Amino acid sequence: MVLKDLVFRTRSYRRFDESYQIAYETLESLIDLARLSASTANRQPLKYIICNTPDRCNRVFPSLAWAGYLKEWDG
Repeated sequence: MVLKDLVFRTRSYRRFDESYQIAYETLESLIDLARLSASTANRQPLKYIICNTPDRCNRVFPSLAWAGYLKEWDG
């Protein structure tokens, strides 16, 4: 696939099927790939935490600026 095709297919997802559980190992693999992506001056300033249980998600969610530009959206 050429870069142009990837750019046209890119989008932000804000709605998810919460009934589908993603395996912890799959999330670890995805984070491992994400940590290899470029960052400013190769500083790797991001930290990752896996939240795949309702309890953990409920603890983390209040700290997020989820859909911050969509103030009236109940998403």
